[in-house]
Amino acid sequence: MTKTSRQQQILAALETSGRASISDLAEQFEVSDETIRRDLKILSAEGLVEKFHGGVRLSLPRSELSFDRRLREQAKAKTAIAARAARHLSDGATVLLDNSTTACFLARELVHREPMTFLTISLEIAGILSGHGCRHRVILPGGELRNADRTITGIDAIQFLSRFTPGYFVTSMVAGSGRGCHDFDVFEAEFKRRMLPLADQTMVLMDSSKFGKSGLIHVCDWAEIDVLVTDAAPPEVLEGFDHGDLLLAEPSAAMAA
Repeated sequence: MTKTSRQQQILAALETSGRASISDLAEQFEVSDETIRRDLKILSAEGLVEKFHGGVRLSLPRSELSFDRRLREQAKAKTAIAARAARHLSDGATVLLDNSTTACFLARELVHREPMTFLTISLEIAGILSGHGCRHRVILPGGELRNADRTITGIDAIQFLSRFTPGYFVTSMVAGSGRGCHDFDVFEAEFKRRMLPLADQTMVLMDSSKFGKSGLIHVCDWAEIDVLVTDAAPPEVLEGFDHGDLLLAEPSAAMAA
């Protein structure tokens, strides 16, 4: 179905903000709430948006922002989460890092630590940890480079990393709910599932905005996670995560970013 100019502008606005309330959209386009609701009904029927009480957001996978932009999103919260997670990691440890933007923030925190060994599928993270005269050991798998986020992908990458037994596996997720952790990318979901049993501890880094999102693929239950590091989490998540360590990021650390 051909979209009207206003519907196209609504999608463009959501590309920028990620989500919006009905009243905000009505005010922005100078129409009634009911007019916006009719537009959203059409966009929702096409699978382009997801409606929630009083508002709307882009549907996955369209709502996943570019890697460089995600590095800027929630930067203060990610900085605080990374600082808190860094304090939990032991000097000299072997750490497996995923390709998330929050893991990039953690890598920056670990640059000047005593020598550690890092495994990762992220060239971005490898560059952070191998620069500035670092003495860290960085191990990368072979595979196909995904240019969009500088990630090494493919079954060969997963099989190579499956040989290791790191002290920590540090990862993030697209979304979290009372049912567990969720992602939208098939490769990343499989990568995380395969890495979860390998480490002595699995640590999930998630800023509070992730708990308001929906995920396409169920990755794991909270029972499979040892440590959750976040700035805030809803009650239904905390109820599901009652067996491991909950590390709350300090707001003061975020403000210093």
